[in-house]
Amino acid sequence: MNQDTLRRGPPPRKTSRSFPKIVPLPGGLYAERKRCNRPNCRCASGGEALHGPYLYRRWVEDGRLRRQYVKAANADRVREGLAEWRRLHPPARSARELIAELRWLFRQVEMEEV
Repeated sequence: MNQDTLRRGPPPRKTSRSFPKIVPLPGGLYAERKRCNRPNCRCASGGEALHGPYLYRRWVEDGRLRRQYVKAANADRVREGLAEWRRLHPPARSARELIAELRWLFRQVEMEEV
């Protein structure tokens, strides 16, 4: 072997060109408009003159509402993560809906018996 080869070490590994994994994220993405509290700023009057919109992801963790700023460049990846979470965790049917369906089924059975 050549001495230069031994000094350089092994050749660099080739990386595969795969798509980045979509990480499931709980919560939702919300746009907020903000006031900066400077007295001479256009936002001091309120209304549509506020700054923004700024994107925030909100979710509930350990019973507390959490909020995280989302850069505009990352908004699409966050939306994909939120959609992936909703796909993996479909909303559970409420007990009220289940009871209403059971009542309807009982009525159907009673009507068939008569």
